[in-house]
Amino acid sequence: MPCGSSHKRVPVILAILLFLSLAIGVFVVSEKHAQRALVGFPNFAESSFVLSDQNGDLRTNLDFAGQPIALFFGFTYCPDVCPTTLMTLANSLDALGDDGVDADGLQIIFVSVDAERDTPQQLHEYLTLFEMDVVGLTGDAQALANSRTAFGAFAKKIESKDGDFSYDHSAAVYLYRPDGGFAGTIVFNESEEIIREKLLSLLK
Repeated sequence: MPCGSSHKRVPVILAILLFLSLAIGVFVVSEKHAQRALVGFPNFAESSFVLSDQNGDLRTNLDFAGQPIALFFGFTYCPDVCPTTLMTLANSLDALGDDGVDADGLQIIFVSVDAERDTPQQLHEYLTLFEMDVVGLTGDAQALANSRTAFGAFAKKIESKDGDFSYDHSAAVYLYRPDGGFAGTIVFNESEEIIREKLLSLLK
């Protein structure tokens, strides 16, 4: 084989090695950033709250220890994001059940941001519209604000000219492993296929 061919191959091999090195470097850096992001969220046991459920019983964060959690902030008068999110979760759980996955251990928690209208009775009537087990939580304005602070969520009251009001609020579903460790989020309008995979990872 002519010597010229060997010399031409050297730059190509070096380029491939450089590309692989860069790719590995990017992957490692990305993994470290992801791990830092997850570490930045406190354990569910450390995100304390005391709120009333839809049956009027007082509940704290410690009541949900030991099982996986999907936590969502919203309000019963929400016209779009909240019912869509709850319906999507219900559909995803049904699909997992059809695949033979036992999802009964997953705790779905709906925390209200609307202290004025979301009474325990209102939560109870609203959550019965969705065919899945959901724990609804509410309380006075300060208690709900404290719960949002504990999870790094937000809510802003938006008043209209006719005296009615709505809320701009966190739309992500917060996921927690059985040990209380933060496992990421489900973002609004994420595909049901991805949602099923994320929920399945909590149930393994």
